[in-house]
Amino acid sequence: MTRFAALAALCLTVGLTAAGPARADLPAPAATFIGNATALAQALADTRYVHETSVQGAVIRPLGGGRLDIDADCSGWVSHNLERLPLHYEALRQYQPQVAGEAGRPYPRATVYRQYFASLPAGAPFQAVKTLAAAQPGDILSWCLPGHCGVPYSGKPADDTGHVMVVLSKPIPNDARSAFLMVLDASSVTHYSFATLPEAVKAKHPELNTLYANYPTVRDRTEIVDGKTKTVTSGVGPGFILFGTNPDGSVGSFQFGPGDRTNSEGIGFAIGRPVPMGR
Repeated sequence: MTRFAALAALCLTVGLTAAGPARADLPAPAATFIGNATALAQALADTRYVHETSVQGAVIRPLGGGRLDIDADCSGWVSHNLERLPLHYEALRQYQPQVAGEAGRPYPRATVYRQYFASLPAGAPFQAVKTLAAAQPGDILSWCLPGHCGVPYSGKPADDTGHVMVVLSKPIPNDARSAFLMVLDASSVTHYSFATLPEAVKAKHPELNTLYANYPTVRDRTEIVDGKTKTVTSGVGPGFILFGTNPDGSVGSFQFGPGDRTNSEGIGFAIGRPVPMGR
């Protein structure tokens, strides 16, 4: 068995079940998708966030000893892993030209994922997940930022179209209207780690420490800037994001890390779950 295959097998049986269902409970495509993503993330030795890196979505360099260097942005990272499900990825690629400004781009950006999941046609190889409470490992969560959601917008569009990520856990309650999800994504923004989760959440879910420790956190680096020590985030890695909900249970806001603002205005969210074709 190759190291990659061994890591994928490990991901199906160890660690991830702590905050989510056993892999046997996932649709086969979702299990394949999360298995590929976690195997890559567990092999990381170095990583950088690089916007629109290549036609493959991610640049992966073997470093020897089974370790990897990965350059990617958020949609490139998700797209690279989704390509291992060719029929699912092709469905997104066929939808991509329907989103203004996205035709001809090398892979679907976050806004394409969000708009596709929000308007899935009959027979699509994805299931729409309507509420945060229903999210589970192997889902793809995406959001679009103002000016990139396919609706009229009078302000200046955001510089990025949004964000997209691989869901690693079931929701971890924070309060009655919010919950954390552990995700694998490519980002330049520091997320919650296990250490920075609220004390009440850590006390109730100590298993999350083991889950988080399954992954090298090589994208989080300490640097000295103007004489001050600060954490810089760049590349692929694990993290927790706090999501708020609307009255109907759908996702309505996000907060990347402690002390960050909570973002909701003009933002659209959608979650898609890879499922068998022709289900």
